[in-house]
Amino acid sequence: MSSRDKIIQAIKAAALEEVPLPAAVGNPITYEDPVQKFSDVAKAVGTSVLEAESHQAVKDHLMQTYIPEVQTRWGLEQPLRMVSTLPEMEGLAEQITDVALDPHSLENVDMAIMSAQFGVAENSALWVPETMIRVLPFICQHLVLLVDSRQILNNMHEAYEKMGLGDDSFGAFIAGPSKTADIEQSLVLGAHGPRSLAIYLMA
Repeated sequence: MSSRDKIIQAIKAAALEEVPLPAAVGNPITYEDPVQKFSDVAKAVGTSVLEAESHQAVKDHLMQTYIPEVQTRWGLEQPLRMVSTLPEMEGLAEQITDVALDPHSLENVDMAIMSAQFGVAENSALWVPETMIRVLPFICQHLVLLVDSRQILNNMHEAYEKMGLGDDSFGAFIAGPSKTADIEQSLVLGAHGPRSLAIYLMA
């Protein structure tokens, strides 16, 4: 019998005492204006938060303002490789529609434009279920997420209630650009994922 089998056998044989589930949280935090709270927290962690009334308004702002700002801030002179899972972004970004797409073909993506299902006001997290290629929101250099402002929840308790048992095979809560300060407490953006995050709150 291998060491692995011995460990698994010992775990199965262990008699564990039943422990009751913890009591539900009585009064999870709520806000008078969840959208404003979401925006404030998101900006505090380095996210750009903008409002838009339509997908065309998003495209216009991206082309005229946001993309030039990103290029200037990060010193990007060459044309950006932009991809999107949203058909509304056709003409601005390369469309990702092939579920069998090799993830390695996305290694040079500068900007990804996607949608989030909902957001959470208390921590500015956005729930992004798997859309075509699960690696896309993590491998890109700059991430743009669109979310319906009516889908901003107060807290994570509401978020998990909305998710239910989980119909999505994969998903992630994303809050702010990737950052770390582990080494000598020096802040590094883009250490494990996108260097920047922009959120468009759709009216």
